[in-house]
Amino acid sequence: MKKSVKKLISLGMTAALLTGILAGCGGEKTPAPAAEETPAVEAENTQETESAPETAEAEAPAAETETAETSDELITPETAGNVKPNNQGYKVALCNFSLANTWRVEMQETFIHQCELYKEQGIISEYYVTNSDGDVSQQVSDMADLVTKDVDLICLTAASASALVPAVEDAMEAGVAVVNFDCAVDTDDLTAKLILDNEEFGRVDAQWLADQLGGKGKIILIAGQAGTDNAEKRVNGAKNVIAQYPDMEIIAESYCDNDYAKAKAAVESMLSAYPEIDGVLSLGGAMTRGAIDAFEEAGRELVPMCGEANNGYLKVWHDRVDQGFQAIAPISPNTSGAMALRLGIDALEGLNIKKDNTLTVNFVTNETLEEFVRMDLSDSFWAPTELPEEKLQELFGEEAGN
Repeated sequence: MKKSVKKLISLGMTAALLTGILAGCGGEKTPAPAAEETPAVEAENTQETESAPETAEAEAPAAETETAETSDELITPETAGNVKPNNQGYKVALCNFSLANTWRVEMQETFIHQCELYKEQGIISEYYVTNSDGDVSQQVSDMADLVTKDVDLICLTAASASALVPAVEDAMEAGVAVVNFDCAVDTDDLTAKLILDNEEFGRVDAQWLADQLGGKGKIILIAGQAGTDNAEKRVNGAKNVIAQYPDMEIIAESYCDNDYAKAKAAVESMLSAYPEIDGVLSLGGAMTRGAIDAFEEAGRELVPMCGEANNGYLKVWHDRVDQGFQAIAPISPNTSGAMALRLGIDALEGLNIKKDNTLTVNFVTNETLEEFVRMDLSDSFWAPTELPEEKLQELFGEEAGN
């Protein structure tokens, strides 16, 4: 490509690698729409926040656009999937394993938005989007089909860390660049990885809660989907912090699949069993909103709670700030698909990029809540976003019926 285009891509990469929050593999559930290809959207970017708090009073300033580097290995044109030169625009794809929650819907729409921008600039000529509806074997088949379409780049969020390994390695052998994001795959035979530090996600929540409670108290833990990599890392990170406080005790825990109704039912049972609960360590999705409703319906005073930047939770939190409610919401960036695309384009262009990239955990606090909550959008929206306002209203506004 022309030198000016290459410079444009490099600037896009700098803006892309925002330090960011399972939602990656979880979130508020919604019916999964059918797989789609190349719908158009328009352009706009929004602001994000900085890294994890050290104390309860810490604020979240605007983020620096950088990536936490976990490896010194550089990607070169020779190692980026043996990519062939392409002067007519690249063919790219998103290989998605699910649209079963609204985080994943927004992630996919953001990938499509970035593709449309690249098409306008002549950087890509065509793009594909696949969705295996949680079927691992279907996603393996999707990967093979994309290779037969002669794509230059596949951005993969993997349904299985192990089962997708042969498909990734086959794509690389065929000369296709592969960037793995969100849900990891267990191989280094790929172009690059871009994964959220989910243990840090759990640590951020637990440290904030420990600070709020002065290092002592009885807390309940609500986690995502049992056995999934993202959920277990969040639990491990949180428990490692709590273990440092002898006067803090996790009195009950439940895996609630990041689901509002399951979390509400679990917390209702915990409230019945335990007359004293000092804090709620909720590790994502719409679960904290369920916890708030359970506390209020039981006539119990709200306690400090953790959550995630799901708009339904942010709105409920916003409505209770004047009551002294304290909360935090780490961010699993729904922009990660677009970030992976920008990273992959840089690799195709022969720019030196890091092979292993870890997104640090940004967060919403009481001090920054107004910057992220959208009272005019539905509970299904996830903050922050790169989608233009028109698309946000189409997906999450009143006219969308959400």
